[in-house]
Amino acid sequence: MNWKLIRILDTYLGIPLLSVLRCVRRPSRAVSPEPVPRECRRILLVKFWGIGNIFMMLPSAAGLRAAYPSAAIDLLTLQGNRDAAEVTQSFASIYTIDTRNIVRFAVTTLRAVKELRRNAYACIVDFEQFAKFSAILCALIGKRTTIGFDTAGKHRHYLYSSSVVYDNSIHVTRSYAALARAAGGGPAGVPPAPQLPLDAGVSRVLAGKLGSRPDRTVIVMHIGTSRNFEERRWPIASYAALADLLVQHHDVQIVMTGLKEEGSLAAGLKGQVRSRDRVIDAIGMLNFREFFSLVQISDLVISADTAPVHLASAAGIPVAALYGPNTPLLYGPWGENGLAFYEKLECSPCITNFNAKTHVCRHPEGKGACMRKIGAEEVYERLRERYFDGSSVHRLKKLAQRDLCIR
Repeated sequence: MNWKLIRILDTYLGIPLLSVLRCVRRPSRAVSPEPVPRECRRILLVKFWGIGNIFMMLPSAAGLRAAYPSAAIDLLTLQGNRDAAEVTQSFASIYTIDTRNIVRFAVTTLRAVKELRRNAYACIVDFEQFAKFSAILCALIGKRTTIGFDTAGKHRHYLYSSSVVYDNSIHVTRSYAALARAAGGGPAGVPPAPQLPLDAGVSRVLAGKLGSRPDRTVIVMHIGTSRNFEERRWPIASYAALADLLVQHHDVQIVMTGLKEEGSLAAGLKGQVRSRDRVIDAIGMLNFREFFSLVQISDLVISADTAPVHLASAAGIPVAALYGPNTPLLYGPWGENGLAFYEKLECSPCITNFNAKTHVCRHPEGKGACMRKIGAEEVYERLRERYFDGSSVHRLKKLAQRDLCIR
């Protein structure tokens, strides 16, 4: 099933289903939801779309785990997100729905509802911002407290026993934290991300597979954005120019990453870059566990608005992220050491949680104009000042350690 079909189903099937379930549940909403008992046994978190969102949920999941130490924190997500959820080691059980075709989607949805109802969750927290599908599932599964976003114009909040008004002016991690607090999971603010485990065995195999030198600064350059929202991509010529600037002025090793079907992007970059011996092509070579290990052992990640930004943020790795159709206000790097590039044209952002992230470019120069406005020289200068300059408090750790050794 492609994204367009999923959105159509969510919109046109979601509306009548919401109406029916709203009428059925209306009497129960007259009673205030009971607080979640601290000794509860199971809590379910729901997040379907976006691997990066799984990682942005982690601080909130950690807050709930601290508030309910005896509870198993489970996750319901899409089958394509399972590997990402598993590497975090943050969930007791992971349940999935398969969207590869409409038959699998129907069968796995019914199976998940049946199984999850048996778990008798004390609380279900829905982290989707706009999808009606997730609200409907929460209503079908939850017999006690269900919490989700009240997003303007989506009418999904009627199905929750308690809701949080979605605020489109704050970072998504803060919105997620508001849901966790509504469920009793911590004080104001975003809890710190949990310490994510590094698989040492995978890291050793990875270093051998890539042939990178441990003494060099390793920069992951994630040049793809998958098939969805290709307008988020930064031009390959810009990546090539940035790679040349970094290699020219610093002792760096660049590792290009992306999906297997994005191999043409890597070929285009290697055809334009001058320092080919310093650029490793890892496009399509790594499974998710290996890719996450690569992010964890890297010194800097450079990526457009896609999942690696949030993997790096969750792992505490410096990340420089490039934005155009979307805004870093909501989906920028989070944590202590991120850098966002965003020209903020008059028509930006054009994909939002209110239009179900349906991209409609209105710029007179055509799709991707906002990304083309970000220059390689500008990006390099800001990277140099923040991460390579000896006086910067954000100087890359490997470089700072070398400075101490020299002294």
